[in-house]
Amino acid sequence: MLSIRKSAYIVVLLVLFASFLSGCGSLENDETGEKIMPLTDVLKSDLSKVDGIDLQFSDGNKLSITDSKTIQDIVSQIKNIKVQETISKGVGYLYYLDLNEGNKTYRLNSNLTFGEKTYEATDNNANKLNEFILKLGRGKIPGLLSGVK
Repeated sequence: MLSIRKSAYIVVLLVLFASFLSGCGSLENDETGEKIMPLTDVLKSDLSKVDGIDLQFSDGNKLSITDSKTIQDIVSQIKNIKVQETISKGVGYLYYLDLNEGNKTYRLNSNLTFGEKTYEATDNNANKLNEFILKLGRGKIPGLLSGVK
């Protein structure tokens, strides 16, 4: 009788362990079931050849970036963003940026809209990028988006 109880206990532990393992490392959001992926997968580029970035802020101000260090700073932040597809909330944007790779251009806005699809960040990295872009813009354009923190 004791061995049957031990066997049942072991089976329960194995089932719990297997259930735990199947949930670990999941690439889906448990709440929505949407796949979580790097933003670079959405863009279908590793962005390793970006040679210029054109920014346009929601107030109409524009900024072109050709400095390789600043480009790499922005690209590395974009590479850290993980997203999942979502329904557009239809709100405005702070900026959009055109990532220029030779003759290819990837347009992305601060709401993480690319093409016809909208994505949401699954962590705080998109907010960090937005803060960086605003700081960069305000360094070049005094009074830029003064109502935005």
